[in-house]
Order: sequence, then C-alpha cells, then structure tokens
Amino acid sequence: MARLSQEKIDEIRQSVDIVDVMGQYLELHKKGKNYMAICPFHDDNHPSLSISQSRQIYKCFVCGNGGNVFTFIQEYLKVPFVEAVMKVAEFGHVDMSGYSLEKRVVKVDEALAPLYDMHAFALKLYMYYLYTQSGKQALDYLRHRGFDDELIKMFGIGYAPDKSILHERFQKEGYTEVAQVKSGLVLENERHYDRFHDRVMFPLHDEFGKVVGFSGRVYKAQDKNSKYMNSPESDIFIKGKTLYNYHRAKEAVRQAGFVYINEGFMDVIAMHRAHHDNCIALMGTALTKEHLRMLKRMTRTIHLCLDGDMAGQAAAMKSSDLLTAQGFEVKIVLLPDGRDPDEILSTEGIEGLDAVLKDTLSPIDFMMAFECSRLDLRNYEDRKTLLIKACEKIAKIEDRIDRGHYITKLSSLTDFPKEIIEEQLLNSSAIIEHREQFSQNRIETIQDQRPILDKYTLAEKNLLFYMLNDRQVSDIYEAKAGFMHNDTYRALAAYIRDYYRTHQTMDIANLIDKIGSSHSSLVNALTDIAECSLPLPYQKEVIDDYIARITENTKNIREQELQEQFKNVLAPSAKAEILQKLIDLKKE
Repeated sequence: MARLSQEKIDEIRQSVDIVDVMGQYLELHKKGKNYMAICPFHDDNHPSLSISQSRQIYKCFVCGNGGNVFTFIQEYLKVPFVEAVMKVAEFGHVDMSGYSLEKRVVKVDEALAPLYDMHAFALKLYMYYLYTQSGKQALDYLRHRGFDDELIKMFGIGYAPDKSILHERFQKEGYTEVAQVKSGLVLENERHYDRFHDRVMFPLHDEFGKVVGFSGRVYKAQDKNSKYMNSPESDIFIKGKTLYNYHRAKEAVRQAGFVYINEGFMDVIAMHRAHHDNCIALMGTALTKEHLRMLKRMTRTIHLCLDGDMAGQAAAMKSSDLLTAQGFEVKIVLLPDGRDPDEILSTEGIEGLDAVLKDTLSPIDFMMAFECSRLDLRNYEDRKTLLIKACEKIAKIEDRIDRGHYITKLSSLTDFPKEIIEEQLLNSSAIIEHREQFSQNRIETIQDQRPILDKYTLAEKNLLFYMLNDRQVSDIYEAKAGFMHNDTYRALAAYIRDYYRTHQTMDIANLIDKIGSSHSSLVNALTDIAECSLPLPYQKEVIDDYIARITENTKNIREQELQEQFKNVLAPSAKAEILQKLIDLKKE
C-alpha cells in the first residue's frame, strides 16, 4: 500500500472547506468574514471559536486551541494524524484506493495495563461460561428476552458462575491479589472471591472500546438480590466519564444526525433490536461536564428517551435544561404509561416502539406537560408557578410565530391574560440578558488576562503576522534581522522562511501541516498570530520599526551579558577587552 505523500495530504486538505467540515460537528454562525461556534475543547457556553474561511484555520480566543482541518479532526475525534487525513479525504471524496489505514492502537498507561487486561480476560471468561451447562439457565433467560447469538456476541454478554472461578483463573494468569482487588472484579474478606456470581454480565466500555467494568443482572425470578450490580469506580472506570455504547454508536450518530440518550443499557439493546443504533445510556448518574464534552464530539442534536415514570420525566427535564444551556438542540421522547423502550418493544414490537420514538416534544412543550402533571392548575399559586417557569423558556425564543404560539398556549393553560404573560416575559428577558452579559464579560476578562507582551516580544509577533501575509516582509526580516529572542516566535520564523523557499505565497493551513500536529504549542501560536487585527498591506516604516526594536533588544541582551562577564573576570586585560566591546556596542 502507498504511503501518504505531502502532495496527497495537500490534495486532501484542498478538497474540502474547513467551514463545511467543522459544520458537520459544530453549529456555526456567520459573524463578519468569519464563523463562530461553541468551542468543544473547553467548558464553553458562549461562542468563542472563530473559523476563518479565507485562511482555512480555526482559533479559540479563550482556551487558545487552533489549527487547520486536520488538527480539528484530530482533536475533536481523538484520532492520530493519518486517521484524521483519511477522514477528511472521505469528506472531500478523494480517491484513496491504494492507501490503507492501520487499525488504531490506543496508547495505554503502563500502570493501568493490568486493569484493562484483567477486564478483557474476564469478558472472554464470562462469554465462554454463558454457553456452558452452568450458564444454560442464564442463556435461556436471554433467549426468552429476544437475544439471539449475534446480539449476545455484539454486546459481549456473558455469565458469571460461582464465587471463585474468576479469582482462580486470575491466579493462574499471574495477577497479584492486590491488582485483582484494585480491578474491582475480586473482593477481599478473610479470603478472596469474585464480585459477580450467578449473574448475566454486560460489559461496560470506555470511548475507545476498551472494557472498563461490568454490570451484572439477576435472571431468576426468585432471586431477592439487587436486580443490577455494577463494578465500583476504579482508575479506569468513572461513571461520570462513561456512556454506555458510546464507542459503538459514534458512526451511527453521525449518519443519523442525532443521538438517543436512554436510561439503561437494556434500553440501548432494545433500541438496537429495533434498528436504532444511534443510542447511548447514562450509568446511573446525571449528565456531567465530561459527558457533555463526549456528546459534543458526536452531535449537537439530542433525543432524550428516559423512562416515562415521574423520576424519569424529572431527569429528562433537568437534562434538557442542562443540554439546552450548552447549545444542544433537544427533543424529548414521551414514553407512555411509565414504561421504558425495552418494555414497549416486548409488548408492541418494532412498529410500536418506532411510533413512540417519533412522538417527540420540544423542551418547552415537555416542561409544560410535566408541570401540568404535578401541579393543580385550579390553584392560583400553581398556575402562577407554571407561568413563571414557562416564561423563562419562552423568553429565549426568537421566532415571533413560535413565541406567539406559546404565549397563547400558556394563557389557555393558566387563564392569565396575554398582557400579563408579556409583562412577565419582559422580566424574564431582562434576567436572561443580564446572565448572557455576565458570560460575555467573563470571556472578555479571560481574554484580557492573556499575558501582556513587552514591546520587543510584541514587535516579533507583529512582524510574524506581516511575514505570513507578504513574502517580501520575510525577505526583509532575513536580510536585516534574521533572529528572534522568543523561542516560539524564532521557530515560527524559521518555518515561514523555509516555507517561502518552495512557495511563492503563504497558505497557513498548509504551513500547519509542515509544522506537524505534535508541535501543538507552535500551531496554537501560529493561529493566534494569523488572527491578529493589523492593517494590510504592510507599511515599510512599520516593518523597519519592528526590526529596529528586535535589534535594540539584541543589543540590550548582549550588553547585559558583557556587564555580567565584566563583574566575574579578575584579570585587568580581560576587563579591558570586555570594556572595549561595551564601548563598540554603544557606538553601533
């Protein structure tokens, strides 16, 4: 298979528009000549990521992350450079016949490797025992629930037999008892024994598909133990950083354009049986910041499909508010009669579940329905409560037709005149505006807190900006200065000069490829410089002034070095020689 050449990489990058590619993952808004988006690389609630269509680069003004289309795919999808290039080639419909991509190998911390290995070993053991005589009753249970061999294999479902089998096998494999206990798969109480026994086992994976834990389910009707038992949190398993089926669902989510969030893994499996592969589930926790970051890497459209009981609806309400505040487009599936997708599939089949999944509500419609179910609208205070809560959401609606629709609906539900609702909306809008202004001020404060450069470093930065925009400035720099004192800027200047040796004009996105993704600090500095707001074209006097400052800084540094040497030498002849150098330096 052919190796990716620089020419092929250039062809792939030039086959796409960075705006189109990033628009597949982020919601972009035109602002002037650039596009803005919520930055997925830090906890961002206000658009701070700028995408330059003319330069084919992006830059976050808060966290500093920046680069070209390849670095975006690398960072966003957490993939190596070559895999990012191949992904962009798909977007650009570039013929890649003759090129192959080796299977990705995720680097693992050596200290964690035994934990991953033990879980991989346990997975194989559990899957094996499901098809033995001791696992027959568990397999019959799964068959009764509609699980065929293909489904069992796909989800890695197995069976944990007696209390010591896994511990004994770990011993034979050479794993220490300390490591076994640390894995969470083995317990210690006078003796060592398996955490899971006589349960149907469902593996839990991290975002890369590595097994990090298990959930064991009872399968006997007479079993009085807890229905589910999960692995404890460990160095490799943290519930707040784990979403069930995330690693499998990524591609299906991108194809569908949205993801279903379910309450449990049995719901995800039921959804898969109904041919909905774009599903994940929470691990018994509320949505966390890490969950939100993972979701942002998938999609910006969420269909909440939590249980239809009161607890599930309350969780859907809370999750909806959190997701909406983070810029997600949210729809809520209204599950009937307190049932979950697994129960609906069992009683009504695929068609019945499909019909339910199509019955979605907007967050505000769901909120009104939810509040109406728990409030007594014959009571004035309850009607007032509904009005205040609904107005907080209606105030965020910009479309006049939609806004008018919900005002009419709220008036009908509460019996309050539209005029009263309009007044409350003014109050709610003022509160929202204050919050947004506070958020904007926070971003501006963060930007203002970036290091203030001294006049010499600023001269180097500004000179680099003009070097990027005009080859002649690069030639002037090489002829008159040829050196920068800031390590990062000096390296960038060298890359720019080297680039101009083979190119007549600058392509910053191409230069980023030359620098390479392993030098992220250089790439971030480059995109920061490229987004400077300096007047173009350059003025010769301005360039001369920058070079004069750099030269002045060089002299100052040299003078300090000579003065330090003068202090440290004792021989009169050496002192005289250094003194002469200082005099000559002053004359320059």
